Amino acid sequence: MSTGRQQMVRLRFEGRKLEDLDFWTKSDPYLALSRPAKNGSGVVQVRRTETIWNNLNPSWKVLYIPTAELCDGNLQMPLNIEVFDEDRNSRDDLIGRIELTLSDLQNLANSGSPVILKKGPKNRGQLLVRECQFEEPSSEHERKASITAYPASRRESVFSKLGNLAPTMVSWTAQAQKAQGKENYPAY
Repeated sequence: MSTGRQQMVRLRFEGRKLEDLDFWTKSDPYLALSRPAKNGSGVVQVRRTETIWNNLNPSWKVLYIPTAELCDGNLQMPLNIEVFDEDRNSRDDLIGRIELTLSDLQNLANSGSPVILKKGPKNRGQLLVRECQFEEPSSEHERKASITAYPASRRESVFSKLGNLAPTMVSWTAQAQKAQGKENYPAY
């Protein structure tokens, strides 16, 4: 690692022939990358990709992560990679998972070989590592932007993050609707 600047890793993944878990449409996959918790209990999600709607062969955008955050600079730390089908009206479904190290990810990116995503004993599709490169961040802004690249969860409501402001916002919405002559509509 360099002095003064944190080493970063650029990761890019693709899925191939993922299991279709939706009834009317195709699965809506996203990838979640987790590491062991620093306190030794369980795992902690480090990043998740965007959701690719109705696609069994997704190509996700680059994840740009400080190696200290991802694996404490330990290329042999086991990382959990899980692919989920996002569902709007119910819990997201696990398509498949695999455990790999950052060293494994480098080798897979160099070889182009896929790995099998599994749920229990069942094969649920393939995962390809298209990019795994180490680099220095070009700027502090770029490093900070990588930390907030993707939301932690779509299930966290805006109101839960606003705390005491939520009732005020609902009140403002009701006032705005009343001013527009829409007072019979509920405020959401």
